This record gives sequence, structure tokens and C-alpha cells, in this order.
Amino acid sequence: MKSILVSIHENRVRLLLAVMFCSITVIFGVPDAGAAGAALAAGMLLETTPADEILKKALLDHGQNIKEHFEKAAEVQKEMKQRMLDVEQRLSRRPGAGLAADGTNPAEELTSLIVNADGFAELKSQKSDRFSVTIPAQLVKTAIINATGASQPLVPADRRLNVVASPQRRFTIRDIFPQVPTSSNLIEFPKENVFTNNAGAQFSSPDSVENVLKNESAMTFTLSSVPLVTLAHWIPASRQILSDAPQLQMYIENRLMYGLKLVEETEYLLGDSSSGHLSGLWGSATLYNRGASNDTKLDALAKAYLQLTLSDYDPTAFILNPVDWFDLMLMKDTQGRYLFGDPHSMVAPRLWGRPVVVTNSMTSGSFMALDAVNAGYIADREDALVRISEHHDDFFVRNMVAILCEERTALVIERGGAIVKGTLPLYGT
Repeated sequence: MKSILVSIHENRVRLLLAVMFCSITVIFGVPDAGAAGAALAAGMLLETTPADEILKKALLDHGQNIKEHFEKAAEVQKEMKQRMLDVEQRLSRRPGAGLAADGTNPAEELTSLIVNADGFAELKSQKSDRFSVTIPAQLVKTAIINATGASQPLVPADRRLNVVASPQRRFTIRDIFPQVPTSSNLIEFPKENVFTNNAGAQFSSPDSVENVLKNESAMTFTLSSVPLVTLAHWIPASRQILSDAPQLQMYIENRLMYGLKLVEETEYLLGDSSSGHLSGLWGSATLYNRGASNDTKLDALAKAYLQLTLSDYDPTAFILNPVDWFDLMLMKDTQGRYLFGDPHSMVAPRLWGRPVVVTNSMTSGSFMALDAVNAGYIADREDALVRISEHHDDFFVRNMVAILCEERTALVIERGGAIVKGTLPLYGT
């Protein structure tokens, strides 16, 4: 044991030299620093005694540990160099790419700012494993956010196929009349012109009731006629658009049909029987003749009902504009209560026990009361339909088609006295 301690003491200088040699070779890049140091230490101990084998083995083990440590350090250094190379490559840009409005290249400025920082040099020399750098605001890229409006580059729009159309009016006039088909273009009907009614008891002055002449009555007739009218309109369209947008054809057909029915309703109500127009209710009606200076709107409608009743008709409906109907619904008694019932429970429009046909086709401020059953009927020669054809002008060679919507109809007014028209009074409601 003493000889070992003596040997260690005697070889202390040699041991220190061996350790220093190992450190120097590592710092200055000797390829196998640990092995070289171990070899040197072993050579310096060749003169030791057999008892010094323990010390020799300890030195060899120490040299191996030093070698493994610096091998790991070399791997870390290699990895750090690769990471820095990746950073430099990502920050760099090809010439001319990413230029700002003033001609500068923000990517190049950012790269220069990082590689010239003090912390970056220390990181490359392995004196530090991290560093920080302050990046000016003008070099910070804009955040990626959603674009707004149309033509967004990243977010596809949720494109709906259904076209949003204008509101459609609810049609009512056709529904209040009987409807019959016809196979002709003209409706004719004999109409009684004058009826002289002399019906009475058979008698002769002073008291005879036999073998005397009975009273004679008389009547005359006229032939009335109503022509069928064609209501129609059309739209041109290309075959390509109808093929590329399959829903478009149905939309066009529906809109054409609605437009046709809108004109039909107006013609049934206000047609003046001039060329190309129907004979409507307003032009065939009897004037209201029972008005008084202090009448309210309700009074006028009640008296129109009476006028029809006095002419042996049974009113079936009133026709009003929505503005006039709502004026009536808003009527209140002296205590502020609505005359037409509870506002929470809307009921079907009715006045004096008869339904009210409310339509925008009726002129505001005017009204009609009618016995639709006895007034007349609607004659249909051709029901409303949609047809498509390319046989128009040069449509065939231009891949165009005509989409046509039409009908042939007439409102046959047989008894104008069954319709009363008038103007609502301004006094009160």
C-alpha cells in the first residue's frame, strides 16, 4: 500500500501533464483527444511497479470517460451548426422575392439582424445554447386572418342554389268566381234587356172574373259577347346557361307564371275591356248610390250590402285594399277597446257577416261589394302554361330558346247589378 502511495506521489507531475495534454488536444481539435491522453498517461506510468497497476487502470478509465464526453460535445456542436444553417436558409430569399414597397427585402434584413447579433456568435462558439434578439415592428409579418367580402383566397363561400326572389302577392279574385272551360275564342249569351211585368188577377169591371182577357207582359233581349283575351310574356335564354345552371329554368318558369297571374288578377278586377284587356269587375259594376254626408266607412259598406239586397242579390264578399281594411280593424270604442275583437287572435277578415277579400290589386280608398255567384264566371280557353322553343328568329343557330308563359281567359259579367262599386268616405272610419 505504501509503495502505491509513493508511486502516486512520484508520478503526480506526470499525471497532471497527461490531463493537461488531453484538454489541449480537445480544445485545438486533435481528432482522438481522449485516446491520446490515455496513451500519454499510460506511457508515463510504464516505469511503475506491478503494484501501480491499479493507478494505471484508473488513468485509462478516466481517459475513456474524457473521450466519450468530447464525442458527445462534438455531436451537439454538429447539430447546432445544422440548425443554424436551416435558420439561415429559411430566412433567406432568392433575389427580388419578398420585396417591400420601398424596394427593401424584409427577409434579408431579418437574417442580417439575427446572424450579426452577439448572442448568435456565442451560440455558434458553443458558449451559449440560446440567445435573444429584438425584431423591429416593420419586419414583423402581417398575421394570417380571414379575408372579408367576396373572392376570399382561403375560405370557400357557402353558395346556395336557390335564387332569392321578390315577395309574391296572394291572389284572391279568381277564387271567388265559378270557373268553366270553353272551346271557343268568344263567349256569347242572350241577355234580357227589358221585362215588363203585368202579372195580375184576371177580372173585369165590375165583378166578372170569367170570359175576360188576362194581362199581357213583355220582354226584349239582346245578344252580349265577351272575347277571350291572351295574357302572355316570355324571356330569351341560352341553352348553355340552362344546362350549366339546372335550377335556373324552374326559377324562370315560376317567375313567369307569377307575373302572368299578377296581371290576371289586376285584369279581372280593373280591366276596362279596351283592345287586349279583359272586361273587369270595376268597369261592369253599378255605382254605389246610398251614401250620406256623415257616413263612416262601415256605414258605406253596410249600405252597399243593402243596395245589393234591394236589387234581389245576396252579397258574397267585399273587396278592399289592405290600407282600408286595417283602418277598420283599428277602430276603437270610447273606452279604447278594439271593435274587431282581441288583437291577440287574428280571425279571417269579415264584415257584416260576409268575407272581405283583401288585395293590393284594389285601389286604396275604393271598395266593391258583390254577389259573385250571380255576377258571372271565369271562362278559360287555355290554362296558364309555360312552353320552350328555339323556333324564333335566328335562335336555332345562336343556341337560344324562348321561354313563353301564356293563358287565354275571360271574365264573363252577366249581371252588372250584382256588383256595387264606390269610394269610401273620408268622414270618420
